[in-house]
Amino acid sequence: MENLYKELRSFFVNDIDVNDLFDSEAIIWIDWCEDDEDVVRYFNDMMDEPIHIQTVSNGKLYGDDIVLQKGDNELLIPYGDEKDRDVTIKYFNDFVQPDYEVRWFVESFGNDTLGFTVLSGAEWANLEDEFGTDIVRYYFEPINLESNMFNLDMDEVSTLLELRENKR
Repeated sequence: MENLYKELRSFFVNDIDVNDLFDSEAIIWIDWCEDDEDVVRYFNDMMDEPIHIQTVSNGKLYGDDIVLQKGDNELLIPYGDEKDRDVTIKYFNDFVQPDYEVRWFVESFGNDTLGFTVLSGAEWANLEDEFGTDIVRYYFEPINLESNMFNLDMDEVSTLLELRENKR
């Protein structure tokens, strides 16, 4: 994780540019049709203390549900009628906090493949203290249970891109 933090910090001190960040190992690229179990594995690969993943049969057309487990804590991701990347990412992020935090690499916004990264909660706090919360969040949006990433329609994407452009 330390190398991921160093790469992001290098970006914020302008040692590398956004194009270098696109190609760095600090960004996980997730396609809109990615398998949800793979999404969890990608995030786990970025964490020093990965969580345990189980699947449980549910009799639904979308396939097995995902159960996250760390120590005595366990969470069955609540999909509803279909598996959904947004739901997987939001609930994974909520489950690993405050130790870790998944953030959305906003430069990928509007594409069908989105970028994400995982740092410890302390590392995100350090970046925000050093470079300012607004700057860090301009590039790496915090995710909560209300976030929409893959599930935005084109009008929402256009509106959000315009708002983002006005923040520059």
